[in-house]
Amino acid sequence: MTLPADSDRPVVMVTGAFPPDICGVGDYTGRLMASAPSSWQLLVERNWTLGAAIGILRRLLQRRPSIIIVQYPTQGYGWSLIPHLLVVFGKVTGWYRSVLALHEFTSLSGKARAVLAIASHFAAHIVFTTEVERDRARADWLFSSRVPTSIIGILSNIPWTISPPPFSDRDIDVAYFGHIRPNKGLENFLEVMAGVRRANGSTRIAVIGEIPKGFEAFGEMVAARCREIDCALILNLDDEAAGRRLADIKILYLPFRDGVSARRGSALAGLGNGALVASLIGDATPKSLLPAVVPCDGSEGDVQVLLRTLRYSNAEAAVLQRAGHTYIETMLPRDWAHVVAMYESVLAAASAKGGR
Repeated sequence: MTLPADSDRPVVMVTGAFPPDICGVGDYTGRLMASAPSSWQLLVERNWTLGAAIGILRRLLQRRPSIIIVQYPTQGYGWSLIPHLLVVFGKVTGWYRSVLALHEFTSLSGKARAVLAIASHFAAHIVFTTEVERDRARADWLFSSRVPTSIIGILSNIPWTISPPPFSDRDIDVAYFGHIRPNKGLENFLEVMAGVRRANGSTRIAVIGEIPKGFEAFGEMVAARCREIDCALILNLDDEAAGRRLADIKILYLPFRDGVSARRGSALAGLGNGALVASLIGDATPKSLLPAVVPCDGSEGDVQVLLRTLRYSNAEAAVLQRAGHTYIETMLPRDWAHVVAMYESVLAAASAKGGR
């Protein structure tokens, strides 16, 4: 296959999810592409079964990319190995270079980490969202020690509300915000909220989010549990409405088992809208984020931590709110144009690497 010069060929963003799909990485990709230059093209595929592989490859090659950026993981990929094989194919044939944008590594299964580690040897560059994720990947003996890496922090997909109300005027006392699926801390949230309800029957509690495809049964379980403990269930808000709702929450309780971190978009959305974020502190929690977090441990003891925090004065709450805004302003990209510029730097490095 004879290819034109790299400068005449597009960058192709590869993803298994894109709005309106319910997927955090899909939402991220949508925001990224909205600010991207015209030389970037989008390839969205929602069927990644083995039978779809040839069609995916054909549609990709029709674009004649100089570089592909594979956003990983997404809801659409499932357990497919095809995204990894696209990276391998580009290297082996020399037809394009590949950038892997890894939004998760540590939290994946051992098999998923092993396959990604092998694929890393065929990538021209790898983007991580936090230094902790990069360092843990580098510590994996299978992971390439030679592939260049960059850190591009995420931004929340939820806009900040202008002039949110003070802490005391917010209508929701404690809430969960995010995708309604297992392993997001929601089961723990509901258990602790049952304790909050027993301790103070007037506490206003809510679960706010969306139910991704394939997790309908889990969503029904959450709905039933919410009814049992008198917890409002608010679903399918658009981004603007979600921002307004977050600005009406006093405490966003997010008991992630591995701790709050810079890759948790729901926590960033809460901080940006002035909610106090209560969560576990883990190895991946950056020190610069600690002043903005109400520390919890996910146990029944969190009931008293949350009730005590609800008694904060506006001045006490403002200390944490300012710390949250300071973290966002100093540690994260300024906006989506800034994120695109950081990707452009990665692409330039990948293009200059020589060889494919």
